[in-house]
Amino acid sequence: MAKAVSGTQRVAGAHAGISFAGEEILLDGGAFRDCSFERCHLHYDGGTLPVLTGCRFSDCAWFFGEAAADTLAMLAALHQGGFSAMVERTLEGVRSGAVLEPAPADTRPTGRRGRSIDLGFGQFPVPRVLHRPAAAGATRAGASPATVTTDRKEDRE
Repeated sequence: MAKAVSGTQRVAGAHAGISFAGEEILLDGGAFRDCSFERCHLHYDGGTLPVLTGCRFSDCAWFFGEAAADTLAMLAALHQGGFSAMVERTLEGVRSGAVLEPAPADTRPTGRRGRSIDLGFGQFPVPRVLHRPAAAGATRAGASPATVTTDRKEDRE
C-alpha cells in the first residue's frame, strides 16, 4: 500500500479512517478522509494537491520541498525585496480562500496588456527589471546590479 520515496512514504490512493503514527508521509496526490496523524512528518512537494477532509493532526511537523519550497522562497524574497504589500494581499487571498477559486477570464483592455496579472483575488503588477547606468569609473565587477521596480506605490512599501 505504501511506497518508499527517499525515506518518505508516499501514501497513494484514497484512505478513510486510517491512523498514522510517527511516519514520514509525502502528501502529494493523496486523499485522506477522517484520518488521524500523530507525531508524523508531513511533506508536500508542490505536486497534485492532497485532499485532507475531517483529519486530525497531533504534534505533526509540516515540510515543504521542491516546487512548494521554491514558491515559499519566492514569496519571502518578494517580501524582503520591497513587495511586502503584494505578498500580504496574496496571503489575504490564502486566508480568505480566494486562491482556491478559478481566476476569471482575462477581460482587461488590450492597451497596456502584460502590465499586471490577475490571480483571481486581486491585480498584481508584473515587476520590470531596470538596469541603472554604471557609475563613472566602475569596473565590470563593480557594475550596478539590476533592480526590480513596480508601477504601484503600495507594492514598494
